Amino acid sequence: MDIYSKSPDIKTRKWYTGGGLGLQLGDATMIEFSPLIGYRFTKNIAAGMGFTYQYFRSKDYLTGLVFKTNVYGGSIFARYCFLENFIIHSEFERLSLESLYFAPFNIYTTERFWEENLLVGGGYRSAIGERSYMYIMLLYNLNDNINNHYGSPIVFKTGIEIGL
Repeated sequence: MDIYSKSPDIKTRKWYTGGGLGLQLGDATMIEFSPLIGYRFTKNIAAGMGFTYQYFRSKDYLTGLVFKTNVYGGSIFARYCFLENFIIHSEFERLSLESLYFAPFNIYTTERFWEENLLVGGGYRSAIGERSYMYIMLLYNLNDNINNHYGSPIVFKTGIEIGL
């Protein structure tokens, strides 16, 4: 039995919001804010869009240089839910990055450039209330650029969805 059959009005809640927050403190600081809004076309198929903002700061203790940058951008996604709570997810993401930090072969400019990522994979979601889910996903980034923002083709995402 899925969450849609638990409450008679959940079927009318087509729109949802949510997203993820990230925080890392210590030698390297990272703060992330990634809200999203989505629409359920059926109980199994949903799509939406999101915004991402990330702040990074770290210090190289050998040189004393401080690395600080802001990453921002947006995405569109589609999800298919099967076997009650398993998710297949695809996402097209466009991020604005600084050349100085993310294009090391172009170190003499601080201009920003856009990176495009196509993330595909799956995960699991679990109800945390009558209208809410928590999800965890493991995605593969099809952008094989060596200077990829994520630094690895494997991307881990977690967050919540709240029915409106």
